[in-house]
Amino acid sequence: MSKEIHFCVIFLAKKSVFSMIIRIFATSVPTKPLNDAQMRGAFLYIYVYSQNTLMERLPHFMKHYMTEVDLMVLLKSRGLVISDEDKAVRYLESIGYYRLSAYIYPFLKAPKETHQYKDGTTFLQVLNLYRFDKKLRMLLLNEIEKVEIAIRRAIMNIPVQMTGDSYWLTNSVHFANQRTFQEPKNTIDREYAKSTEEFIKHFKNSYCDPYPPSWILGELLTMGNVNMIYRNLKADKIALGFPSGWENEPLWQ
Repeated sequence: MSKEIHFCVIFLAKKSVFSMIIRIFATSVPTKPLNDAQMRGAFLYIYVYSQNTLMERLPHFMKHYMTEVDLMVLLKSRGLVISDEDKAVRYLESIGYYRLSAYIYPFLKAPKETHQYKDGTTFLQVLNLYRFDKKLRMLLLNEIEKVEIAIRRAIMNIPVQMTGDSYWLTNSVHFANQRTFQEPKNTIDREYAKSTEEFIKHFKNSYCDPYPPSWILGELLTMGNVNMIYRNLKADKIALGFPSGWENEPLWQ
């Protein structure tokens, strides 16, 4: 089982590392406007031309629809060991062949175009890889949520301490670019007007202020909105500092 988990980690990590390298490279190359514009224009022309030429050579999609039973038979014909055919059909019905095919792909023999599976590959191994990926994503999303909550709290609260303005989030005086300020402000107005959250209804029924303070209002914003707001703060930007020993707090356990 440990070998399977090691293989799963390597397979899943390769995809994320490759995309990360592309992003780092794309942001690390300095721009030279005139030359870059000329190069991009030439590249765009070549790309569009090559894509059109490629489309002319490519065939139409001719594969016909297959039932889950047919797909199970197809997998068996390609060398996949299926001990319980009825259960395999039910999994194909609930998960879908197309989604599972991404987890079957690593088990293909080379060259992969032959669509033959490595000797001894079982449907259970494919399911284990799918389950591992699902659990890993849930684990990562859980930890990412903790980080997002901590960052949101810092961005909403620390400016209050620095400016003494509990309503800084809707006060344009604290922002460098007024046009950039207006976009999240419009989002705030829209979300605040339509919100059915109990804490928002309580504020509207209890106070006459046009907006709640930032630590309440910030809960209506996406992390994209929060990022835009933080980047638009004036020169004395807030420092997202965490207290010593924060990694030992219950939030991170």
